[in-house]
Amino acid sequence: MVNEENFIDFKCPYCEAMASYPESDAGFVRACPNCMEDLLVPSDGNGTGLTIPLPVTTPRLSLRRLALDDGKDLMEVTRQDEEAVTVWLERDTQVRLTTPQQTFYLGIELSEREKLIGYFGLTLADADRRLATFTFELNPQFQNGELDAEAIDGLLGFCFERIHLHRLMTMADSRDTDGCKLFERVGMRREAVFIKDRWVEGEWKSSIWYAALDEDYESSGEGNIPQA
Repeated sequence: MVNEENFIDFKCPYCEAMASYPESDAGFVRACPNCMEDLLVPSDGNGTGLTIPLPVTTPRLSLRRLALDDGKDLMEVTRQDEEAVTVWLERDTQVRLTTPQQTFYLGIELSEREKLIGYFGLTLADADRRLATFTFELNPQFQNGELDAEAIDGLLGFCFERIHLHRLMTMADSRDTDGCKLFERVGMRREAVFIKDRWVEGEWKSSIWYAALDEDYESSGEGNIPQA
């Protein structure tokens, strides 16, 4: 006899249409089947789904969605021209965490100056939306080793505490010693080295992959993940 899973019925917090997901999806990011906005399936018997908990604040930073008026600051970060940045920001307004094969960007804002100083690109890597990879870029003027680590700590909190990912991964160029030290400083585990796996600027470059698990984060309490 096949056991049928129970479902959670709830209202979308955006369009108020009814949605229904298996109990195993409780607490995880899903899309409203009516308006397609991202939501968290309620796990506490609440009759309404939860919105994605943004922004994320740290002592000096705020992680938030990119805005159309971020163009000037984003050009400083990426060195791209105005046209390219404008197209990027316009396209980003249509992207959700649940948009297949698309990167969900989070701007890194210096709170006291309300200035965008960098961004994360988060890409969910599996159908259940429990695994993700991220990229990271910060304005060189603010790469002091402290704001970098604070930003990644904020991202880890968002991924593991707020949207309940299981695993988060990122890649560093093997010659980027500062980047490698940064990921290790926040407790990410060096898991793999791929020798000369990328053809960049006329030469083969090697990649180092780092990862963190929800169980690592939970065992550490809030803050840096302990090294294995």
